[in-house]
Amino acid sequence: MLAYLGHFSASFIVTMIAWPFVSAVLTLPILAGMYHRHHQLRFSAVVAAYLAVLYLLGLVAFTLYPMPDNPQVYCETNQFAPQLSVMRFVRDIRTGGLDGLLQLVLNVVLFVPLGFVMARWLRWEGWVVIPAGFLVSLTIECSQLTGFWGLYPCAYRHFDVDDLMTNTLGAILGWALAWLLDRISPPEQIDRDEINVAPKLLHRAVTLVIDMCLVSVVYFCLAAAGIFLLHHAATPLPDGDYRLGGLTFGIAVFTVLARVVAVLAFLVFELWIPVTHYGQTLGGMFTHMTVETKWRHGKVRAAFYALRSILLYALLQPGRNDDVLGTRSIKSAFDAGSTRVSFAVALAMLLIWIVARQLPYDFIPGRPKLHEQTQSLR
Repeated sequence: MLAYLGHFSASFIVTMIAWPFVSAVLTLPILAGMYHRHHQLRFSAVVAAYLAVLYLLGLVAFTLYPMPDNPQVYCETNQFAPQLSVMRFVRDIRTGGLDGLLQLVLNVVLFVPLGFVMARWLRWEGWVVIPAGFLVSLTIECSQLTGFWGLYPCAYRHFDVDDLMTNTLGAILGWALAWLLDRISPPEQIDRDEINVAPKLLHRAVTLVIDMCLVSVVYFCLAAAGIFLLHHAATPLPDGDYRLGGLTFGIAVFTVLARVVAVLAFLVFELWIPVTHYGQTLGGMFTHMTVETKWRHGKVRAAFYALRSILLYALLQPGRNDDVLGTRSIKSAFDAGSTRVSFAVALAMLLIWIVARQLPYDFIPGRPKLHEQTQSLR
């Protein structure tokens, strides 16, 4: 066993280090979906979501990856023939004793969380969970048989037909546990039209991440298109400047154009849309929350959005980039001054939330929104 693991030393270490961090990133869209379904989350639900992603990523990563570090040496010294004898695990238990039984139990337990997640979270019926569990196991086994579908020059793990049965059995047990839990603690019924007028910090953070993803997509597409058109419409000069319609300008214009588009995209998604939709950004519409925790009108509402826009822009300001949309090498990804401002704003907002359970712009006076008033936002 130690000799076998020795082939995976470098890639195994990389995988172990990256595994929890990648899982945390992949949990964010899961939380967004859970907010969309449930409108709010308990801490236990967040932990459960992270553990589920950790498990699913680990299931894929550690059954298919890491791969042996030296393909040529490994394939020359190791040959894995597929095990196609059905019910061979019975003989393995007889000959291997406790080790054979432990291997069988591990194969079953490995797929119990998968069946539970499909039944409890995805709300799949048993007739869907069982074939789904079998297909997941079959995909993994076939990937092991084919060297991850040809990505690796030889099979570096065993294909075992018995694993298909034991893994599927694990998925069935996971479904049964979810069914039992549904009887003990039925899923909470949620009013799909309700809007959260007092979102917690995590709810706001997930919503902001969704909004910033949309801002980034729109910004990049529009800025790239604008720079491309300007570059091809203008005439390049020998000194590196450009001329268009009698005007001469330098390369810095492209940077200015990109920044202007970024600011406009930010203002559209974080100012214009929530102002015209009762405090709901596009991310807020998806997660069923509003940034306006109080009723405000006129100048007071304008002050609320002005302060919110300033703080969010300072928080998200990436700094001065020496590149234009990644077209040249970047001398410094973030300007030190802007980075310090972003960190200071983030720290201040976090401390204020810890003390007062509000963000700075929430302190701007207004009439509290009652729970039953949320329907009027639509």
